Amino acid sequence: MSDEMKLESADGLLLQQMASLRDIIDNNSDWIWEVDAQGRYVFSSNKCIEFLGIPPEQVLGKTPFDFMPPDEAKRVGEQFAAIVERRAPFGGLLNRNIRPDGTEVILETSGVPLFDNDGNFRGYRGIDRNLTSLDQSPGQRLFQLETIYSNAPVGLCFIDLQMRYVTVNDAMANIIGLQPYEAIGRKIGVFLPGLSPLLSNALELAMRNETTPDREFSVPGKNQVFFVRIKAACDGQNQLNGLSVAMTDITSLKRMERALRESQEHYRNMVELNPQIPWTADPRGMLNDVSSRFQRITGMTRQDILADKWIQSMHVEDRRAAVQTWEQCLKTGAPLDIEVRFCHVDRGWNWMRIRAAASYAPDGSIQRWYGTAEDVHERKLLELKLVKANRRLEIQARTDSLTKLPNRREFKKVLSHEYMRAKRNRTPLTVVMIDIDYFKHFNDHYGHLSGDACLRLVARTLRKSLKRSTDVVTRFGGEEFAAILPDTDLKGAWIVAQHIMESIETLGIKHSFSEFNRVTISQGIATYRPDQDPDIEDQSDIVSAADEALYLSKNNGRNQINAMPVSIRFNPL
Repeated sequence: MSDEMKLESADGLLLQQMASLRDIIDNNSDWIWEVDAQGRYVFSSNKCIEFLGIPPEQVLGKTPFDFMPPDEAKRVGEQFAAIVERRAPFGGLLNRNIRPDGTEVILETSGVPLFDNDGNFRGYRGIDRNLTSLDQSPGQRLFQLETIYSNAPVGLCFIDLQMRYVTVNDAMANIIGLQPYEAIGRKIGVFLPGLSPLLSNALELAMRNETTPDREFSVPGKNQVFFVRIKAACDGQNQLNGLSVAMTDITSLKRMERALRESQEHYRNMVELNPQIPWTADPRGMLNDVSSRFQRITGMTRQDILADKWIQSMHVEDRRAAVQTWEQCLKTGAPLDIEVRFCHVDRGWNWMRIRAAASYAPDGSIQRWYGTAEDVHERKLLELKLVKANRRLEIQARTDSLTKLPNRREFKKVLSHEYMRAKRNRTPLTVVMIDIDYFKHFNDHYGHLSGDACLRLVARTLRKSLKRSTDVVTRFGGEEFAAILPDTDLKGAWIVAQHIMESIETLGIKHSFSEFNRVTISQGIATYRPDQDPDIEDQSDIVSAADEALYLSKNNGRNQINAMPVSIRFNPL
């Protein structure tokens, strides 16, 4: 065989191998890509057609942030900039992307840095995995992200049913030793293996509609002890979708308790427990001795404390239960252990733990009670803070962080309730879909800060335009809002929509890139009438009709109102 024929055979084999490699890349379940040092795509497999809805040639030259909503591009951009600065590999970076048809896709991005032969950084090569079909829908995941207070003093996170981190705040990230975005999507057992059995048990209890008791958890190798509170989280249909976890460092408190236990034996002849404030009582429960520290705390004299007079310094709300428990102990000889509030001369009411144990005579009768009063005020305050933090999380889960309106998750919940009420009472129910005209142009030319300010102002105006307490306006997503008007027929809804339109026009927000030269809105109305729409069995049909009416308003030139009758549709809410 001549050299020329051998060369042609080698070239053919190389072309076959390259075609095979390209076929493997294009048929991989993940999207393979490469970006340069400026973050612009220089290579893209054909998987971008499925993921982003556009071919590779429309991806090349653009950055990943060009396909994200503005707020998401800002959030992910800041995280990616920190990664690039360290020239570090990364994984599990979740991000939202918008296809040309308006649908949303959630991608999990991983990548490694690339360097040339001289060691100069030249970009990243990586893969994207489509997570849109996971149990956590994009909307749910966003709302869950909004429930985490990144600056909370306790570690907070949300765990899905597969025991993966969905959201992590800074304090929790510090506990597991990662950045928040590095933990998202990863199994909790990788970082805190000892916590996995506790969470698995909590999921089993939640599935049986049982609550998980508060626990203490020690981090192996760190000598840290945490107070762990776990609550089940459900979606708008009351279906379990994960766990809310709060971890508070109580290492100092546990060290104090351990020190008390270690010193008990030393003081056992004097009192049953190591006292902070020791006291003694006769068999009838009358105090006959108490430390002067109790006098300094309460401001009461010794004569005002002895016998049963100390009860008067107790908070009136705690007094009855405490006396009943004490009397029961006196009858049975059982140890006393209660937490009550006493008057404090410096800080008002102060939580204290009162404990006592009986000392018995040879004949088995009680001859004296030895007791201690322990200051647990800080722990009680911490428990109250945890309660408040959980309440804030509950509110955050229902509220859009930018506009402070109820979010889409709350919209679904309210609509479901009002739909059932309308169906039961045979009263009309109206949904109005509202969209800001040319908002993308507004954002592009005036900037995202101005866009956010516009959204907040429009949201406030929409809220003021609804006069009844039963009417609800929510942020449906992006520049789109949705109003729920119970007991409102089409005529009444049209009046409300016209009032909203006029209120937005009165704002007079300049918009040079709109044909109307100001910010305007388009609206779509759909009214459900139980008597006339007996076949409607799903409230999503109302939303779909209102959305079609909104689409008609946009197509007919915007800045107008249209209505659409409710009929059975197959589009999910």
